Amino acid sequence: MPTPIGLAAGFDKDCNVLRSLLNLGFGFVSGGTITLASRPGNPKPRVIRLPNEKALINSMGFPGRGLEPAIKRLQRTQGLKERILVSIAGTIEDEIFDCFHRVQSLAAGVELNISSPNTAGLRIFHETGRLRGLIEGLAAEKTVPLFVKLPPWSRGDADRREILKLAETAIDAGVDGLIVANTRPIESNQLKVGRGGLSGEPLFENTELMIADVQAMTNGDIGIIACGGISTSKQVWKLLASGASAIQLYTSFIYEGPGLPARLNKGLVRLMDAAGIASIDDISGEPPNIK
Repeated sequence: MPTPIGLAAGFDKDCNVLRSLLNLGFGFVSGGTITLASRPGNPKPRVIRLPNEKALINSMGFPGRGLEPAIKRLQRTQGLKERILVSIAGTIEDEIFDCFHRVQSLAAGVELNISSPNTAGLRIFHETGRLRGLIEGLAAEKTVPLFVKLPPWSRGDADRREILKLAETAIDAGVDGLIVANTRPIESNQLKVGRGGLSGEPLFENTELMIADVQAMTNGDIGIIACGGISTSKQVWKLLASGASAIQLYTSFIYEGPGLPARLNKGLVRLMDAAGIASIDDISGEPPNIK
C-alpha cells in the first residue's frame, strides 16, 4: 500500500465510491460489509452522534443491497483492486462461502467480520470450533490474504482471554491477518434496538493495549491492522510502533472531514523525518515531539 492509513468497513457498504475514497489519500479502503442477500438493517433510530467525545454509537445491522450489486461495482474498480479490501459476513457458513468465492478475485484481501455487535447471529462464530471450521474451509480456497475482524476486549476483563483465544484459533486455522478491533458493545435507549457499538476517540487507549496483546501473542508472524479511535498522526505512529502493520479509521473521518487522510499522511512523514527514518518498518518508541 502507498500509505498504511486505510478506511474501515462500514462507510461504503455497497462499494459505491471506493475509487473516490482512495483519491482522498487513503492507502487502502474496505468495501462492505457485504452479505449474500440484501438487508434492511436494524430499525431507526440507529446512529447517535456524541460530538463532545468525537464518538458515535451505531446499531446499523449490515444494511446493504447484497452481493450481486457489490460485485458489479467491484468489477469497475479492477485497476485499483490492489488497494481494496472487501468485508464479508453471514450467519451461516454457506452464505459466507458464497460471498468469499465471488469477491476474492476482485480485491487485494478479504475481511471476515464475525464481530459486529449490531447483527444477530454473528456470535455463533465466537465458538472456537465453529470458527476454526469456517476459517479452515476458507483458507483452503483462498487466493488472497484473509483477515478476521475481532471483537474488542479490555486488559484485565474476563473476556480478554476468550477473545485472544479466538485470535489464536483464527491464526492456527490459516488467516493471514487480524483487524483489531470492532466497535465496543454498549446499551442505549436512544437506539430503537436498545444497544449498539461505540466508536471514535474514547476507544484509542484500548486499541493500543489490544495491539500490544496481539503482537505479544503472534511475535509479528501475521499482519495486524489497528482500528479504533484513531485521529492523529502521533496515534498512527504509536500503533505502528506497538506492532500494527496498518491502521483503519472511520469515525474520525466523519468528524474531521475528507481532508483527514491527507493530513495524517503528511503528519506521519513529518514525524518520520524528525526521527530520521525512511520506512514505517523502522517506527518504534514514542513519536517525536514536534508541533
